[in-house]
Amino acid sequence: MFPPIFPIYIRALTPLYRYASLIWLGGVGCLWSTRYTHQLGKRWGSVFYIVSSIVRPAGVFLIGLGWLALYAPEEFYSQGYIPRMSLLPRNNLAEILCWLAIAGFFALGVWAALTLGLRRSFLFRRLDDPLVTTGPYSIVRHPQFLSVIGVTFFVIRLFDPTGFPMIPASLYHGSILNLNWALFALSLWILSIIEDRELEAHFGEEYREYVKKVPRILPN
Repeated sequence: MFPPIFPIYIRALTPLYRYASLIWLGGVGCLWSTRYTHQLGKRWGSVFYIVSSIVRPAGVFLIGLGWLALYAPEEFYSQGYIPRMSLLPRNNLAEILCWLAIAGFFALGVWAALTLGLRRSFLFRRLDDPLVTTGPYSIVRHPQFLSVIGVTFFVIRLFDPTGFPMIPASLYHGSILNLNWALFALSLWILSIIEDRELEAHFGEEYREYVKKVPRILPN
C-alpha cells in the first residue's frame, strides 16, 4: 500500500477532477477488502490469493489516480494556467524542508515495503506468513500508512495552488486538497484499526504484546 503520490499535472485527468475523492476512496475500499486475509483465506483458500492479487494493486492504482485527478481542476486550464512541477527546490527554506520531508516519508514507505516483502505489500498475504516486527515495524505498526499520509501532506504544502492568487479558483482548490487529505488520513487510520483487529484475532497474544510496545501510526 505505497503508491507514489506526486502532483503530476495531467490534462487528460481533468474530467475526473469532480470524482477524484470517490476514486481514491474506492482505492481505500479495495485495500479494506483485502485486509481480512486470515478470515477469507481460511474460507476461500487459493481463490482469495488470486482475488487479492487483483484487488490490492487496483486499490493502489485508484488511490494514485484519485490524487492525480485532484491536481487537474478545469478552472486552472480554462484560465490558461497550467501548473508545472519543479523537481528541484527553489531558493526557499520551506520548500527545501518540504522536499526533505517528502523524501524521508517516501524512503520510509520503501523500507517498509522491502521489510514486509513486495508480495505481502502489494499482492496478498498467506495464512502462514509470520508477524513482521522488525525494521520500520519496530517504530510503528503501520509504517506504509504513515508514509503515504506524510507524503501527501507535504506534497500539498509544496504544491499548494493558493500560492497563485491570480487564479480565483486556487483558494477553493487548496481547501479541497486539504479536506481530501484529512479524509484520506482518517480513512487510513480506520483501516489500521481494522487490520489491528484482524491481526490480533490471528496472532493472539503475540500481537497483543506487539501492540503494547509499538504505536499504531504515530511514533512515540
